[in-house]
Amino acid sequence: MDLKTEILELSRQAQIGPLSLWLEAALDARIADGTFVSTQQLQQDKDAIVAQLADYRQSNGVAAAVIGMSGGVDSALTAALFKAAGWAVHGYTLPIEQNPRETELGENACHALGISHSNIDLTPQYQCMLDGLAQLEPGRGDKDDHGHRLRRGNIRARLRMATLYDQAHRHSGVVASTDNFSELGAGFWTLHGDVGDVAPIQSFLKSWEVPCLARASGVPEDIWRATPTDGLGISAGDEAQIGTSYLGWDLMVLALMDAVQAPGATRETLPDILNFGDDAEAKRIFDLTYARLSRTGFKRNNPHNLAHPRENRYDRLATFDAFSAT
Repeated sequence: MDLKTEILELSRQAQIGPLSLWLEAALDARIADGTFVSTQQLQQDKDAIVAQLADYRQSNGVAAAVIGMSGGVDSALTAALFKAAGWAVHGYTLPIEQNPRETELGENACHALGISHSNIDLTPQYQCMLDGLAQLEPGRGDKDDHGHRLRRGNIRARLRMATLYDQAHRHSGVVASTDNFSELGAGFWTLHGDVGDVAPIQSFLKSWEVPCLARASGVPEDIWRATPTDGLGISAGDEAQIGTSYLGWDLMVLALMDAVQAPGATRETLPDILNFGDDAEAKRIFDLTYARLSRTGFKRNNPHNLAHPRENRYDRLATFDAFSAT
């Protein structure tokens, strides 16, 4: 199987449907320039990440990693990488009014990877929080529009993260971040609800690199082939929420990161720089990608630290941190 066919298969694009002409040409170009690398190169990337995780463990004197096992590929891959780096990995399924299949997949991943598993049903605590908040907004619980589903999803994520940090303290360890690069751009994560202490896969693309690495790391096939979902009850799935496949999203994000560096580039000139021609589907994905990237930037810059009026104390503190780490 050639690389392009494998990318289309593992990204599920082959099942979703063909790429538009512009996106297919963009994929060919990314394969040619080495952005979408071979499985052999990804194995080297994996080895480099594992080595960094091992170095972090030794340098900081920690040995345990706590991970929320959602039943998805990201948490399973993250757990596999930590284990390969010699960490004691503790996996937690934390259902909140959850599809039982997702919890089952999370438990199966723990068993397949040989890590410990604990299940804590947080549904009663979640309902208690909703009941308490309803005192501020009578009738809130009866609303099921996107905005209210999003707010409830954020509560779920933050309740789970509070649980994981409590367990990390118990094990004298860290909470693993399971977000990938595609989610980082799309804003598919909750502030103070998803981001932990160490993020081994945050630079990897969801479309190709994450499932390929998961397959190579012993993650069960029914997990790395599954349709991505946030597990928060917000939408029918990640791709339904962003309005395109992860492969289409990744290709457009990569194109935008290049295009904005063109001399004199503006929002209005980007379509001409990218040369969509008559490809209406590519133009549609450009519009939604640009809009989502623009409105989620604040999450990637959080907290936003304001400069002290008289001196740059952050850099001075960072200098001390670097000194003390040697």
